[in-house]
Amino acid sequence: GYAATSTRAIARRAGVAEATIFRHFDSKPDLLLRLVRPVAAFLVQPALAEAQAIFESDDSDLADKVTRMMRARLAFADRFAPLIRILLQELPVNPQLQGLLQEGVIARLTLYAEAMIGREVARGRMRPIPAARLLRILASLLIGYWITRSRIAPGDWDDAAEVAAMAGIVARGLTP
Repeated sequence: GYAATSTRAIARRAGVAEATIFRHFDSKPDLLLRLVRPVAAFLVQPALAEAQAIFESDDSDLADKVTRMMRARLAFADRFAPLIRILLQELPVNPQLQGLLQEGVIARLTLYAEAMIGREVARGRMRPIPAARLLRILASLLIGYWITRSRIAPGDWDDAAEVAAMAGIVARGLTP
């Protein structure tokens, strides 16, 4: 993992001298951030567009929206598992990475969620909840499920049933 990998090992794998790394990057955390930014832009922008489309859709109820969102994010986490693991390890200790996530992802998701919540509340299909709280609940459920299913107790999981159950609990808990 990132924490256990030395800059010497990174240099050796890249086929350069360790000093070359420090000519281009101030530190190992700077190296991580400079690698994560373009990868995040490439991977996260389509995911944000998809999230926006799901939140803005009027053709489905809250449980369906949550199910679609969670299934899409689960597929994303599975596809980019090594990157997700590094991010989950580094986020608690890297303020710059936290800022990148906050500004690049969470702020936009919060705007999409606020608009969706406003529409659902106006239709009487949902009680008011702060968007940030809803996103924390969804993230906690999904990250907890992904870690359990991929790391703690890997096996034959029925993702569709598990996600539908989580989405149903969230949606029914938010109905007026």
